[in-house]
Amino acid sequence: MSKFRDINRIRPAALSFLEHGYYTRALPGTKEYYDFWDEEKKRCLYGYTIDELHVTGFHYFYLNYCPIDRAIDEILPDGTTQSRRERSFPRFYDGDWDYFQEIDKARADNKHMIVLKARRKGYSYKAGSMLARNYFFVKNSKNFVFASQKEYLIGDGLLSKAWEFLSFIDDHTAWAQPRLKDREMHKMSGYKKKVNGLEIEMGMKSQIMGVSLKDAPDKVRGKAGELVFFEEAGSFPGLLKAWEVTMPTMRQGAKTLGMMIAFGTGGTEGADFEAMEEIFYNPAAYDCMDYENVWDEGAFGTRCGYFIPIQTNLDGFIDDQGNSIKEKATEYEKEMREKKKGAADAKSLDQYIAEHPFSPQEATLQVTANLFDVASLQEQYNIVKARGLQSIGTVGRLYHNSKGEIKFTIDGDLKQITKFPHRKDDDKTGAVVIYEAPYKNQKQQIPLNMYVICHDPYGQNQSADSSSLGAAYVLKRPNNLSQPDDIIVASYVGRPKTQDEYNRNLFLLADYYGCKIGFENDRGEVIAYAKRYRKMHKLQEEFEMLDKRELRSKTVKRQYGMHMTEARKRQGEIYIRDWLNTVRRTDENGNKLLNLHKIYDPALLTELIKFNHTGNFDRVMAFMIGMYHTRELYNAEVKDILEDRATDKWFDQNYY
Repeated sequence: MSKFRDINRIRPAALSFLEHGYYTRALPGTKEYYDFWDEEKKRCLYGYTIDELHVTGFHYFYLNYCPIDRAIDEILPDGTTQSRRERSFPRFYDGDWDYFQEIDKARADNKHMIVLKARRKGYSYKAGSMLARNYFFVKNSKNFVFASQKEYLIGDGLLSKAWEFLSFIDDHTAWAQPRLKDREMHKMSGYKKKVNGLEIEMGMKSQIMGVSLKDAPDKVRGKAGELVFFEEAGSFPGLLKAWEVTMPTMRQGAKTLGMMIAFGTGGTEGADFEAMEEIFYNPAAYDCMDYENVWDEGAFGTRCGYFIPIQTNLDGFIDDQGNSIKEKATEYEKEMREKKKGAADAKSLDQYIAEHPFSPQEATLQVTANLFDVASLQEQYNIVKARGLQSIGTVGRLYHNSKGEIKFTIDGDLKQITKFPHRKDDDKTGAVVIYEAPYKNQKQQIPLNMYVICHDPYGQNQSADSSSLGAAYVLKRPNNLSQPDDIIVASYVGRPKTQDEYNRNLFLLADYYGCKIGFENDRGEVIAYAKRYRKMHKLQEEFEMLDKRELRSKTVKRQYGMHMTEARKRQGEIYIRDWLNTVRRTDENGNKLLNLHKIYDPALLTELIKFNHTGNFDRVMAFMIGMYHTRELYNAEVKDILEDRATDKWFDQNYY
């Protein structure tokens, strides 16, 4: 049975206008006329209930007084149906009903809202209608729309939709307001009247203002509003600061006097969801309504912001009573994804998934020139989180015992850093994580060339605001001695109190696996540390392959490590992509097991998903150096140190 029935009962004014071209037959100036408009105003402010079906004030206003461009099904003479776009009043949708209900709950609880959604859900129209409603009915109210770019506000933006609603209501209702200000980005109701020779502003004096913040989030400072929207929050690099600056202006003591709502929509190329994700996945910390995260794999027991998946209010999968037919919508979207997999442009699938998400994780997929298979990486991330595979590794520290041997021990006080990006207040100490202990022969020796360490250092000892971490991975090269191979066997990611502490752990890791360190040599004091402690033999010399014309640096050449240029970074991306997509085996169902399916570090997976050339991706850069390192050693055979295996008694023993 459908959730909603007889939904036309809650939009009587709209139906009357559609039938007659006006809202009431009552003549202006009559009691009947004023009674009608007074009752409608009450419904727009406080909501409307009929036969136990209640719509909020915002929702009633939207349904009855805000014509929008929407798809209309027209029956042709031959009996077929043709869809076309037409200006008409919004239909009742179950997803809209739920959203407006949550807005009322948030306002009652002194909370704000962070909203992550699929594309083309009409939320700019809904936001514009809320601004218009306050403009006409909430005296002296200031209502803002903040956006990083002016283009998100005007043209086809949110503000333009609000202006259309204002014009319609001025023309067709008794609520028309004269305007003290009538600008492209600012409208204010009211009029001027001379009193004792002075011009005084009179009337409602309610306002709607658009503010383009671009790279100046401080512009919002001091702007206390009744209603504040953050438009295109996923493309809003200054969102976090703007939110934190605005939040105090909405409070008076323990009371919240206004409401902030931020919208984010996936699929915008180059979008930076870092700030949006921070608020969405930590809503309580930002005074937002929080909900159980039933969407993301592995998120059981966690809270998040308000999410609207593609299955909700999907055109073609909504019955005549406004109920979403979610099962069929899901099937349809899965079929569309399969079709997109064959597209020539690799990122077209990522973009489609981000625009039509089933989960918040999908909505925040990075759509860039990223060469990596983002969809498969996201799937692996979901599996890792859902199955708890991030716990496969053993977390602890390395140390020298009394005999001078390097040992590994579990340390419950240390924590693996599994989040990207990390928050300012997170513990960034980090820890060594062992996925597989080093392989040793019967003489307890590690074969030559079996392991490499790749390392991306950070620049200075301490910086409270720095997001950079030291990142190191140990890779086990393809070999015939120990399987599985071509995998990550250990990691060390963190930023302890001093660089010396980091480097001490790094060199312990190198000694533990019997290998050299390949590293970016532009920062981090790695060489200085090695000289001080006579560890230069543990540093990898500059790769010979970097002398190739296309990779050669014209300005920097050093004996140890690797100077990263844009050309080397682009080539490194290709190396990573090829490694991730390398087929390890095919299962009985024909599914290909790739190298990427052997990554269990959620933060590395997240960095690979979000990778671009402008952000800070320590783990990816370390891994990139590892790809150069393994290719440098491509022809270097992994060799057992034993001189003559055939005569060694160890091989003659029966262990079974």
